[in-house]
Amino acid sequence: MSIEEDILIQKFLKNTLSEKEKEEVLLRIENDKHFRDKVNFEKQLIFNLNDTEWSISSTTSHSEIDEYEKLLRSESTRALKKTLHNVNAEYQLKQKKGNKSWLLYTGVAVILVIIGLSIFSPFKTSPDELYANYLDLSELPSLVDRGNSEQKLLIKAQKLFEAKEYDQSLRILENELSTIEKNKAAIYLYTGISQMELEQFDKAEISFNTLIESKLIDSPKGKWYKALLFLKKNELSKAKKILLQITESSSNYKFKEASELLSKL
Repeated sequence: MSIEEDILIQKFLKNTLSEKEKEEVLLRIENDKHFRDKVNFEKQLIFNLNDTEWSISSTTSHSEIDEYEKLLRSESTRALKKTLHNVNAEYQLKQKKGNKSWLLYTGVAVILVIIGLSIFSPFKTSPDELYANYLDLSELPSLVDRGNSEQKLLIKAQKLFEAKEYDQSLRILENELSTIEKNKAAIYLYTGISQMELEQFDKAEISFNTLIESKLIDSPKGKWYKALLFLKKNELSKAKKILLQITESSSNYKFKEASELLSKL
């Protein structure tokens, strides 16, 4: 089949031919078996791999659709499609009897498998998704000392934090850091996480570094949240470096989670 015939078939299947041209193609399909096989092959490819009319459920995310489109428009996919056309044409010339459709469906299946592996591979998880999965705020210590009813501002700050009102919580926390001596590690954590969520990345790094360098009992927790900070910033090499430090000993805070996260980066 020539390039001109390929173009003609594409136009026919996309219904962009004139009525006269369409009649000529239909007549040829009726009388030319090899041409008819080629049209059927193209029709099946378009049905499964349409560049514009995607057969995807409503639950498919935009990012997945973008991945499909990127892959389908890639040179490797186009080359594979061309190869399938050529092999199918050669096969049809050699075979006169028997089931000739196996190669068509096998070829389409190969392309779909490639797409599936490319899109749904576990290594495709984005840094943002990993960050959201591993930021477990339920494990944070309370900001308020037990039995201390005088810490009304910290109670308010914690409630605002839990409601994800990070900017309002942060205003209280930053003021309290200069006056509160007890439970300071928790204040550094809440402050750093609030800054991180508000994308005040430089300030968050300072907060976590201050905690890490302190002699407070919860200072090791600063490394874990600093690793998540670099993950959120998409600075993966820096995140890996800290995670490797955490995995040096099973007694380190978040050893298991750091090992898991490393395997996904």
